[in-house]
Amino acid sequence: MRVVSMQIKQELVEGFKSASMAGIEKLLNEPGVVSTALLQQVNFPSHFFFIEVYTSLDAYNEHLISECYLDWQKQIGLLLDEAAVSMEYVPIYPPEDAWVHEPAQS
Repeated sequence: MRVVSMQIKQELVEGFKSASMAGIEKLLNEPGVVSTALLQQVNFPSHFFFIEVYTSLDAYNEHLISECYLDWQKQIGLLLDEAAVSMEYVPIYPPEDAWVHEPAQS
């Protein structure tokens, strides 16, 4: 599970949200992506968190070289007020096996 903290230039917040929503739709179709959420801080609206859950470290690494991610990076690069910080977390509750599972093949 990854949590990414991003500080966006105040005047560019709406552009960031638009670019991110389009990227999220693509992200959710990538293999190995379990879930994602984009959160905006209430009392500091130019601060955002992405929470991303992948089935494995390999799935996360594949995402980092995907067209989806690379396109999003190009779009939001100039919107950042400072470098994004990405941290890896282990879920306590719900437990990891409740988050990470392979989807059933049809």
